[in-house]
Amino acid sequence: MAEEQAVEEEAVEETGETETTETETEAPEEQESIEIESWRDLIEDEKLQKHAERFTSVDALVQANLESRQKLSKAIVPPGEGAEAEDVAAYREALGVPKDVDGYEFPLPEGVERTDQMMDSEDHWANLFIDNNIPKATADVLTQEFRNEVEKMMVQKTEMDEAYTKQSEDAMRKEWAEDYDKNLIFAAKASEALLGDDFEDARHIETADGKFILDNPILVRMFAKLGRDMGEGALGSVATEGEKDTLMEQANSYRDKRKEAYAKGNHAEARKWDEKERLALDKLHGGGAIVGTETRTS
Repeated sequence: MAEEQAVEEEAVEETGETETTETETEAPEEQESIEIESWRDLIEDEKLQKHAERFTSVDALVQANLESRQKLSKAIVPPGEGAEAEDVAAYREALGVPKDVDGYEFPLPEGVERTDQMMDSEDHWANLFIDNNIPKATADVLTQEFRNEVEKMMVQKTEMDEAYTKQSEDAMRKEWAEDYDKNLIFAAKASEALLGDDFEDARHIETADGKFILDNPILVRMFAKLGRDMGEGALGSVATEGEKDTLMEQANSYRDKRKEAYAKGNHAEARKWDEKERLALDKLHGGGAIVGTETRTS
């Protein structure tokens, strides 16, 4: 019995020594140490490292990435080539582009009536806006600005016509003196007699520089001479001084209203006041329409 216990103790001692020896012989693996001066050094790609220089910390980098993703999620991205019709429609709707030409508006100045030609032009521009994905708000700004420029040019042209007419009138008043009004009536009657039904169209013919051809002093003198040669001596009844003042006030009032209508582009309204002015002058001077006294309307 004692011998068996001794053998067991020896076995335990040998086993302990063996385990201790094996443990002592297993040396831990050495880990390679890497010195990192900045968090950017962990980025392997040089371009990404360069990009990271604008950020002060990893938190700043992640925050910038988050904000970028948020903006991208709200961005209106144009559909690529061959995109589905639904995607194109959604893109246009997000931009504010109307579904069809009726979604655009082309307001006219007060008193101006829309013509067939104007409607064709509006359809043309509306289709251009749709084809180029122009939002309605942008189209409204462009349309109004274009109209403002056109109106400005019309006003400038009216002012130039009036300046030319006045210059011509002043020259003929100086030349004809007290016979000025009578010569104008002769010119008017002669031009109406010779031109007949074409007189109204002739009144609106312009020269290359935009001046009305019947306002040209050369033609006014020619028609005045023809009128005298035609023996147009009976010019109708002559108004009294009081009536002349009233008729002149009326004519001036009609002329002002004609200019206002013309400046707004309302030619129909302008023609109405032009006719009233001509009738007042006809009564004032005892004869037909007056040529060369600002009675032109384009």
